[in-house]
Amino acid sequence: MRKSDREVTDPAEKLAVLLRCDFMTLALAEEEAPYALPLNFGAEVRGGVLYLYFHCAREGKKLDLLRAAPKVGFSAAHLLRIFNKGVAPCGYTTDYESICGWGVARILQTDAEREHALRVLMAHYTGETFAHVPFHPHSLSLTETVEIRVQEWTCKRLVRP
Repeated sequence: MRKSDREVTDPAEKLAVLLRCDFMTLALAEEEAPYALPLNFGAEVRGGVLYLYFHCAREGKKLDLLRAAPKVGFSAAHLLRIFNKGVAPCGYTTDYESICGWGVARILQTDAEREHALRVLMAHYTGETFAHVPFHPHSLSLTETVEIRVQEWTCKRLVRP
């Protein structure tokens, strides 16, 4: 990272920053150009490894690209404020937190894996785990879930007084 004074290195704080982000952008390999799209997501750390989860329809371009090349990139950002610290328009700047990384995606196969991924995703947005609420079988049959085992990720923050 070029500006190392902005790097967040504590794993717990990096996860907290990630969970403050409303969405992530997933980058997939495509022949003509990278294919990037915003997604809802869930995140958890297991055994010291970050896992990201998302859901989608059971067919489509995103899954086709993942099957062909499961290595993916991702980013997420949390905009804290926009302000003018000098003479407008060049004086405008932002305070922010951001996450970037890459990992290997895997389409989840079992109902138990899929339900776990959806519970992690729901916890991110609702704060609830829905631990004792079953998923409707018809809804599950229409939903694909994907896990990204993150290999590398960095966190950057800039907050001025």
